[in-house]
Amino acid sequence: MKKVILLVVALAVVALAYVTVQSVLAPVSFDKKQTEIELVLQKQLKKIATYEDAYKSVYDKYANKEELIDFLNNGRIFYIRAEGDYTSAMRDQGLSEEDAARKGLIRRDTVWVSAKDSLLKDGTDLSKLFVIANNPDSSIQVVAGSIEQEVGDTKINVPVFQASASYRSYLLPLGNERRIREKEDAANAKTNAFAGLRVGSLTEVKTNGNWE
Repeated sequence: MKKVILLVVALAVVALAYVTVQSVLAPVSFDKKQTEIELVLQKQLKKIATYEDAYKSVYDKYANKEELIDFLNNGRIFYIRAEGDYTSAMRDQGLSEEDAARKGLIRRDTVWVSAKDSLLKDGTDLSKLFVIANNPDSSIQVVAGSIEQEVGDTKINVPVFQASASYRSYLLPLGNERRIREKEDAANAKTNAFAGLRVGSLTEVKTNGNWE
């Protein structure tokens, strides 16, 4: 009987040690996997921000997801082809850059090109751009709008956008609900924070990511 009790105690000690070790290692493993997933998502979000800037340069506003996809498939962007330098001598003569161009001293031409050929020439697969790789049933959300700002005595509407992936959209497949809630609670406790990754904002004029 004594041997049986000792064996039960020994097994209980081993089990407790295992549980203790797992309680330490599980969050570490979870956070490591989170970092790997977020590195991929950050690249996707930065690309979306670049495409949003291109869209805004043409339409003077930002796009939602459907508008951005249509723009990248069918739209055009422009660049200025420059020949000749606008010099200090021209400036001293009272010539603006536009004046110099009209006189033929320099050349500034607006050239329109396909958005797809220009922006996606690095091989970006548009069908995968918004997909969260480790959770294909979820996707990056893109919302566009405007916020009111005061400029002197005038109030103007300033375009804004936000592309985001919530913690739940990419952490649920890792299967640790408690760890996800801890991260959400930590984010929600901060002012203007977002429980996940995002670029841009619907409340501030910004286009950078919240991890930068």
